[in-house]
Amino acid sequence: MRSLLSFPREIGLKRTTCGSREEFDSYIMRLNGKASCYTSLYHFRDRCSVRHWKFDTDSVVIDRAWWDFDSGERGDIVAVKKDVAKLLTRLNGDVRIVATGRGFHIHELFESPVIGRDWSRHLDRYEREMARGLKTLDGVGHAQKLTRIPDTFNVTRSRWAVNIDADAFKADPLGYEIPLRPDPRLFVNDPFRGQPSRSKFNLARWVAENPIQQAIQLPAYKGPIGVASQVPIPPCLERGISVNNPSHEIRVALVQHMTENLRWFAPSDTMTNEQRDSITKEICDFIATLGWRDYNPSITLKQVRSVVNYERAPSCAWFQGRNLCDRPCWRDDGTLR
Repeated sequence: MRSLLSFPREIGLKRTTCGSREEFDSYIMRLNGKASCYTSLYHFRDRCSVRHWKFDTDSVVIDRAWWDFDSGERGDIVAVKKDVAKLLTRLNGDVRIVATGRGFHIHELFESPVIGRDWSRHLDRYEREMARGLKTLDGVGHAQKLTRIPDTFNVTRSRWAVNIDADAFKADPLGYEIPLRPDPRLFVNDPFRGQPSRSKFNLARWVAENPIQQAIQLPAYKGPIGVASQVPIPPCLERGISVNNPSHEIRVALVQHMTENLRWFAPSDTMTNEQRDSITKEICDFIATLGWRDYNPSITLKQVRSVVNYERAPSCAWFQGRNLCDRPCWRDDGTLR
């Protein structure tokens, strides 16, 4: 049975290459408790032919689905637990759960991996279909996703991100007590370093059994990008950004929404570096006009660059779950309850 932790992969927010389990463990030992520890969700087979320091997303090995549920600024962990419990009833694979300090990461391991970014859209479709209607969903897995390493310290929240017992959680989601620190007995459940087990879910089989009803060939991105001042902002997002200090998640949602519009909804992986740079500048210039209290040009540039590759903006249910949406509008995507 294959290992859950394969190499090479990326570690840390700077996406440093990690080629072995020894390097992986050394990274955790050096930084755990000093900085939050991250790994790429997936490993890769090849490097880019031009930018040799980066991995080629055509060689990504997708061995799991992934969901991020977050309690938001209000800290409503009960709502999160209810949503996670609903998701678990819809999954058939080997599920591993990580309590992150303010929510949960759900890993559903695959019976066998699929390879290449062409699978990313199928993965995204599956993840969003399984999470349909769940308001506290904060993100799904994709080829370039970084995720928090379980049983490491969440420096931002001053809490441990811990493995939990999926079976015990399913039995009593609301009553389940999240461990305050890593429990060595639960390490076997770790989605990366834990004990492998046979999973019943196969993404390729799911795609064959659930074909896209209307095949749409999305063209590669060509031509000039859009203009930030002409991007329509839905009422929910307008409410979120029209304060002097929006939350980080609202700022990310704004960048995702604008990026999607500025590239005319073409796939993000068809963008050239020049087009990404142009979109980044458009968004940064737009944010500079919003009057946010802590606006900093260099920090804004760094954050926007890290988000422009995201494939999709948050769903309407995501905004509804943060009390920013009170009725359907022109953006209605069918996820509202």
